[in-house]
Amino acid sequence: MNVSRHILWLLLAAASVARAQDPQFSQFYAAPQYLNPALTGNTFQDRIALNYRLQWPGVQPGYETYMAAYDHRFSKVNGGIGGMVMRDKAGTSGLTTTLVGLSYSYEARINYRRAVRFGVRAGYGNKSVNPDGYLFADQVIRDNAARTIESNLIAQVSYFDMAAGAMFYTEQFWAGISMSHLNRPDQSLMLEGTAPLAVRTSTHVGYRFGIDGRHFSKSDSRMTLAAHYKMQGEWDQFDIGAYIEQGGITGGIWYRGLPVVKAYRPGYSNDESLILMAGLLVDEQFRFTYSYDITISKLTMKSGGAHELSLIYEWPRKAKNRKHKIVPCPKF
Repeated sequence: MNVSRHILWLLLAAASVARAQDPQFSQFYAAPQYLNPALTGNTFQDRIALNYRLQWPGVQPGYETYMAAYDHRFSKVNGGIGGMVMRDKAGTSGLTTTLVGLSYSYEARINYRRAVRFGVRAGYGNKSVNPDGYLFADQVIRDNAARTIESNLIAQVSYFDMAAGAMFYTEQFWAGISMSHLNRPDQSLMLEGTAPLAVRTSTHVGYRFGIDGRHFSKSDSRMTLAAHYKMQGEWDQFDIGAYIEQGGITGGIWYRGLPVVKAYRPGYSNDESLILMAGLLVDEQFRFTYSYDITISKLTMKSGGAHELSLIYEWPRKAKNRKHKIVPCPKF
């Protein structure tokens, strides 16, 4: 293996480690199909969701993630279908990940107040890198040539991707689990060797209640407590927080980290960020939410934190499904 190939392996290995985990959203419930395919169609009719995240803008060019999704509920068969497109771009060398997925869910009633949902997602993934962002030994030897002649580099790779999930819920409580990359697709950008994508497991739980002294179903002021744990390979992360809904205004705060359970090495605590969130609900249909991640790790605020926006529009319930209850997960 020549010097150019050694450098190539090191560069792509570093890129792989840097992006060992999938893109994430602080407003994880605002990306329901990405969080758990069992949430597909957990609406009265139809829903459109748009998400944008800019992470660490202080470390140019940072990490940008875009996502658009649509889902529909079929009330007669207790099912839902949906589709999503996500694109994530990381770093100066254009490491880009694109995922297009189709989801299906089914709801089974235990009784009037309790139900379980199951969902699956079939997806097409693509990962690519821009070789122009690297300088290889053969370019230096050839008087700083514009492009490498290294033959072991693949500019992009495509793969089939499977995910599944389940959720139990009542009017005020929910708990779910989902697993992505069940088929462990190969995302290697090298002709030699493989890089199976690790399974990502996500568990999420929440409880909401009235805080104005009235019965929950008639309450105008509500608080929601929620937690989200996800792991992929050797990486894991835990989010916990709360938010309050008063009329059409929402505000909350979250913590991300595992300082007690896991410390990567002595003197290096596993604290990542505090997340501030504010949202506005218009006519019970259109929801706009902004959140900001305040970095509290040793990366400090020089990273620029993370900005995140979500726009969700839901078609209102029809008169004939007034009694239908949906998964009470927050929509921020």
